[in-house]
Amino acid sequence: MRQWRVASAAVFATLAALALASCKNNDSTGPAGNADLVGSYALASLTFEGQPTLQPPLANGSLVLSDTTYSLSINITVPGAEQQITDAGTYTVSGSNWSQTSSTLNIQSVGTYALASGTLTVDVTTAGQHVTTIWLKQ
Repeated sequence: MRQWRVASAAVFATLAALALASCKNNDSTGPAGNADLVGSYALASLTFEGQPTLQPPLANGSLVLSDTTYSLSINITVPGAEQQITDAGTYTVSGSNWSQTSSTLNIQSVGTYALASGTLTVDVTTAGQHVTTIWLKQ
């Protein structure tokens, strides 16, 4: 159970970062560069380094992005460990790179993202752990 708690915190930070990364590949930063990111997303899958991929119904979540801020909620239900992760903060993007700073968890995450046909894939390192998240734009 402890391993999942550590992974959950990393996943939460990663998901936040992924949400930030959900913008299309763009060379801009700040509000003008984030316009394509603005909206709501549903979690399709979550993978923590060295752990099996979690998909609904084991992992559900939502991500809401504005021009400069994000709000994230993820529910993970695995045998013996149910966790809800919520986070909010600010983000910036540049090209396919993203940087996110949590105001809730006091964690910074960095990585890359790709957006194609409404599917956002984000690969980040947060709290020393690699996390991959896939989001579907709603």
